Amino acid sequence: MQADNNKEIEQTLLSNLKYINEGGDYTGKPEYLKSTIIKDLPAGHPLATFLQENDEIVSLIDDQIVPALKIWQQDGKDEESFNRMKSGLNRLKDIKQHYVRKENSLYPLFVKHGLATEEQISRLWMVDDAAKELIIQACKMLDEKQLPDKYKIEAAIEKMRKQVFNNVFNSNVVLTPVLDIVVTVKEWYMVKQDELEMGYSFISLPENWKPSKTEIDEDSLRHDQDEELSPEIVEEFHKFLKELTKLDTKITENDILRGDEDYPIGEGNTDPSFILKDMQDTVIKMEVGSLSLKEIPAIFNVLPIDLTFVDKYDRVKWFSNSDRIFPRTRSVIGRPVIRCHPPKSIDKVLEILKNFHDGVADEEDFWVDVHGRMIYLKFYAVRDRFDNYLGCLETVQDVTKFKYLNGTKTLENKDKFDDQDK
Repeated sequence: MQADNNKEIEQTLLSNLKYINEGGDYTGKPEYLKSTIIKDLPAGHPLATFLQENDEIVSLIDDQIVPALKIWQQDGKDEESFNRMKSGLNRLKDIKQHYVRKENSLYPLFVKHGLATEEQISRLWMVDDAAKELIIQACKMLDEKQLPDKYKIEAAIEKMRKQVFNNVFNSNVVLTPVLDIVVTVKEWYMVKQDELEMGYSFISLPENWKPSKTEIDEDSLRHDQDEELSPEIVEEFHKFLKELTKLDTKITENDILRGDEDYPIGEGNTDPSFILKDMQDTVIKMEVGSLSLKEIPAIFNVLPIDLTFVDKYDRVKWFSNSDRIFPRTRSVIGRPVIRCHPPKSIDKVLEILKNFHDGVADEEDFWVDVHGRMIYLKFYAVRDRFDNYLGCLETVQDVTKFKYLNGTKTLENKDKFDDQDK
């Protein structure tokens, strides 16, 4: 039954790809803006959640923003419709969480399954960024004291609508169906575990989907036997990506992305081959003192700092499991670190890494305001005692409270400060 369902999806997917590659867009198939060819996804499945958010995005634009715009345009004085349009646009800015999950959890799966390059994934980020920027621009126009001409506002909203809807269309008719076919249940469960950290857009907390061991085993067997896209679909998909990202699929990575093409990507592919079950009794002698293998991760988990280690190949190797300020997903393990940053930041990241490799610099720091919190980021070049470069350690810390420290708190007067905190 599953095989028959996939055959039906593949036929429709191939038809959709040919339609788009021949110049078709969502205006020719508007029914796909609130529907998908994938059927019977269990509640809480990452794809079901993502597609539900797509539906809410379309509804917010076509059922609130655009109707309010049309009413307000009639005389430019209807305050109720203006406020409804404005509140809808401001709410639409929450699309960033939807795109964050797509960029950090879904896009890497195309790379992992050999359907896209890292460079193409970065370009897909840029397509999402374009939609976010158009939303921000439309919001800014409505915030101006002297409102622009109502036809300029209409043009800005229509331009935003076209870009956002094109993203929805491409997701519904191509990207998610491809993933539904090639991605395993075990991989989807990993995506599900990462979702909560990144958050959701326009929907309430989805159900806690968790596949059974039987489902995982049956799905693994099905993928082992025959669960690949047909050569014709792969060819059409590459044409689709080439046009969407304006890049060919045969791209060599920048020289700074050290390591061979077979560098393992994803947590499951980078699991160690040697695991000690009784970690508490295994002690490692440090430069000073010693720690057990059970104590080391426990120490990392209580540090009030997010840690991420990028190895000498500039690939993400590890991150701490404490509460994170910026999202990290298991799918980044093994990926080039520059592909874990927005495209506009890549050149700066490359510069920092090059300076670390060349021994020109040993550290670099930044600080940003995140919703009223002062976040301090620092990057350290990690070297052994012979000065060989081992990698880069990124630290992220909320230092907001440090701005308000005053006086001196000691063991002798700590009660006084504890009372102030109550």
